[in-house]
Parts: sequence; C-alpha cells; structure tokens
Amino acid sequence: MNLAILKNMMVNIDTPAFLTDDSGRILFKNYHFKYIYDYIKNKEVNEISELDITRKKKDENIYTFKIGNTSLNGNEYILKLADGEYNLYLIERSFNAERIISDVIEHIDEIVVIFDEKGNITRMNSICDQLLPYKRDELIGRNINELVEKNLIYDSIIINLIKNKNTIYKDIVYPDGRVISYTAIPIFGKDKRFKGGVLTGRDLSRVLNIARTKNSSVDTMNDYISESSEMIKIKKMITRVAPSDASVFIMGESGVGKEVIAKTIVNQSRRQNKKFVAINCATIPTELIESELFGYEKGAFTGAKSEGKMGLIEAANGGTLFLDELGEMPLNTQKKLLRVIQENTIVRIGGITPRKVDVRYICATNKTLEELKDPNVFRQDLYYRLNVIPIMIPPLRERKDDIMPIANHYLEYFNERYNRNISLTNEAEEMLINYKWKGNIRELKNVIERIVVLSVPETITKENLERVISLEDFVDVSTKDEREGIREDIRANKKEYFINPICVSNDGIYIDDIVDVNTGYKAIEEQLMKNALIKCNNNISKAAKAIGLNPSTIYRKIKKGEIEI
Repeated sequence: MNLAILKNMMVNIDTPAFLTDDSGRILFKNYHFKYIYDYIKNKEVNEISELDITRKKKDENIYTFKIGNTSLNGNEYILKLADGEYNLYLIERSFNAERIISDVIEHIDEIVVIFDEKGNITRMNSICDQLLPYKRDELIGRNINELVEKNLIYDSIIINLIKNKNTIYKDIVYPDGRVISYTAIPIFGKDKRFKGGVLTGRDLSRVLNIARTKNSSVDTMNDYISESSEMIKIKKMITRVAPSDASVFIMGESGVGKEVIAKTIVNQSRRQNKKFVAINCATIPTELIESELFGYEKGAFTGAKSEGKMGLIEAANGGTLFLDELGEMPLNTQKKLLRVIQENTIVRIGGITPRKVDVRYICATNKTLEELKDPNVFRQDLYYRLNVIPIMIPPLRERKDDIMPIANHYLEYFNERYNRNISLTNEAEEMLINYKWKGNIRELKNVIERIVVLSVPETITKENLERVISLEDFVDVSTKDEREGIREDIRANKKEYFINPICVSNDGIYIDDIVDVNTGYKAIEEQLMKNALIKCNNNISKAAKAIGLNPSTIYRKIKKGEIEI
C-alpha cells in the first residue's frame, strides 16, 4: 500500500479523518473533517500542533488522542507504507451526544426533520410515522430532490428553504384531512455558511384545538366564581336568558372568562344535555375556516377526504355552537355565516343540497365596541343578528371583590394537584387585589400555579409574591459570570428564592433549568417581536414582515399586555 491508495480509502471513512507525515504536517483531510471546525477556534488547520492534541499509548503503533478541551477524541495509527511513515487520525463518534440528541428529538411532540445543505435527510423522529403519509425508513438517507422526482413528496418546503435560505412557514392539507403547520429554519455555521436546516410540523387539529365537541366537560372552574356586584348582575341576566334560544354576544378582554360564561349559559339551558361545540376562530387558518365551519362534499378540493366531511355547525345540530374570537373571522366568511343563521340551513362546500340545522349561537370577542361597529372589521348585519343578548364582562382590575375568591379557588386546586399546602399572608393578598392583571383571570391563574410550583416556603409573603409576579416580564441584564455567581450563592446558602429559568439579556437567551418547550418558544418569540418593533420604530407591519409573522399575531400580544410599545 502507498499514500495514494490510503487517501482513496480515507475518502470512504464516514467520520472525520486526517493524515500527517512524521513532521506533523497534515497531508490529507477527508470530507467529514470540516465538522471539526465547529469545535475549534481555527478556521484552517495545516499542522498537527494547531489541534492541541494529547496522546496516550494504547497498543503497538496505536495511540488514543483528544483534541484540546473539546469532546473530540479517537485513535491514531502509525503506518509504515512503501513510500514512507505516516500518522492516520480517526475521530470517534460521540455516542453519548448522539444518544442525547436522539432522545431530545424523540420527546418532541411534533414532526422534526433534519437535513444537510444538499437536501439529504439525516434524521426524523418517530412521530413522523404517525402524522405523515410515508414512513421514516422511506426518507432517511435520501435526497429531497430525488423524493420529489419520484413523486413521494409533492410540495417540498425543504427545497424552498435551500434555495432561499430563509425561514419558511407553510400549512399543508393531506389526503386524510390532516393539516400540518410547518416551519423550516435554516442553520448556518460559525463562518455563516449554510449547513442545512430543521423542519418542524404541528398537527393543527391537535395542537391548536380547532374544535372541542363534547356533551359534558370537567373543568377547573365549572361555574363562574364571583362576589362582585358587577358579576352578580351578569349572573342574574344569565339566569333569565339561558332557558331561551336567543343568541348571546359576550364581550370582554382576553382572559376574563368568556368561555366559562358560555358554559354557564349552556348548563342552565334546555340544551344542557345536547352537543356543545366550541370553535376558536383565531386559530383556524383563513383558507380552512369555511371547510371547518360548513363542511365539504367529496372531491370539493384537492386534499379533501374522499367521503367528504361534516362541518362544525352541522356537528352542533340540536345543541349549542360557541364561536370564540368571532371578530377574527374573515368578512367573506361572516357573510356566509349570516345566511346560515338566518335560514337555519347550511350547504357544504362543493354541494348543492341545503341541510337543516337547529343550533343556538353564543359568540365571544375581545374586540371593543368601536371595533365591532367598524364595517371593515365586522359585518354590521351579522353583529346585529347575533347581538340579541349582549353581555359585557368587566376586566378583573375593575371588580376587585372577585380577585381573592378566584385566587383561593386556584390555590386550592393547584395545592391538591401538586401535593402542596401553600397559603398567602394578608399583605400578599392585598398585593394580589391591587395588581392590575392585564391578562385578567388567565394571568391570575398562571401566577397562582407559579407560586405553588416554585415556592420553597409554604407561607407566601408580599416579598415572595413580588418575585413571582416579576417573572412575567423578567429581564436579566447581568453578565453570564454575574448570573452564575448569583446562582451559586443561592445554591450554597440554600436561600428561599424564586428563580426564573429563562433570562433574556444582551448576550442572548440563557436557560438555567428545564422548562416546557412551549414556554421556551413563547419567550423567544416575544423577544424577537420586541427587537423587531424597536428596530422598526414600532411599525407593527414592518416588524411582523421582518420576522416572518402575521401582523395580527403582534397585535394580539400587545392587546394582551404581553408586549408593550
């Protein structure tokens, strides 16, 4: 064997490998050697001395080695060939790292596909087998262009990402009626070269909870808990209107409990044992909302089920339909909904036969009266048709008598759920009562759960509560060393602190502990929105375009008080 033959053999080695002469000069590096640059500072390596290698004899002419402070290690072989003596270095794969990556991906409850810069699919998680019309074994190791050419994949998001090297969002309807919302994110190396990407996909029917059809439900709040005079008046009105079939229009800020009010009306109505279908109009993609509401006949459009599909209005026949966030429904769909309500019939998409429906309508929106009376936002004929019984729920900050009854309800619920015995001092209760609660009951519920989960002492003082509430908008401006010093001091002294696991600072987002994936997504998403708004001088349309979001998403975050401008 000579040097030329050895080089040809190294080309086929699937781990990083390189060859040196007896002086330490690197003569040859295989294709996978490029991955070493992700672990070392050097942008180019020509001498073995540049890798800071430590060696240990393993056998005759065999050494184990490690590269600096990295996790890279392997075997060095001293080879005596016909044309000289050479040193062959083979990097071992890090089994633990591979296993950790695989475990993390397998525990993500959505589609994950990893591909390289050429479009070769390198990894997919097991949920792909459940949600996609093809199996992992058919795709892993193959190139996306080959799969498209063989018609295994028709609309490739991966090809679009490789071409544009930008984040791509796309919803795809599959033949079985499943809708997957995809996000493809490019990956760049330290040298800013494109290295591939990650494609994730969520099943909208599961994650976004498009509709919940049920005869009864078990909720943490089965009835609206209140003691304020404002809510007592509303409860009396509900008692009077519930037995009728009159449409009810519930208005109020996000988080005030509009769906709980709707369920209270249903539970006191003559339809209480009939179907209750709840639809959040804001979560259904515009192009799907009509097929979800009205249903469709077989062959109505590409991707439709062969047997057709019943719409949610038809599914609620005989019972109650709750249209939440009705103000987010497109104007054209509002027109069609008005016709259904007036004639008590529906016609499925692609069909010609009217179908009789007997449905009671309860609607809810967080839009103001001024917005509802704007014909560019809401059709006035639909508004007056549904607004038979208007109910305006005041925000929590305007009915302080309700704060502690609701807080005590959730405190009891979460104490039982997490096996705790948390209580509040009078000063802490006073702080809860005087807090502004921009997120209303939803925010109060989150704070109570956070207290029960994170609290070390069982009696919560005002100071403890201040720390917990501050986590909502916590921004850590300290350096990484300062953060570590604070945390080490807390651990060493075992003080009673609440620690926010996610810190956002100028040097990035730092996660100190295990957090829920959705919590991490939310923190990163909100920070991206804030950064975009600052750079775009609070121009919401420009900021949304810059980060690839719909402007309505940022509007909703601002309205909920999650982002301030």
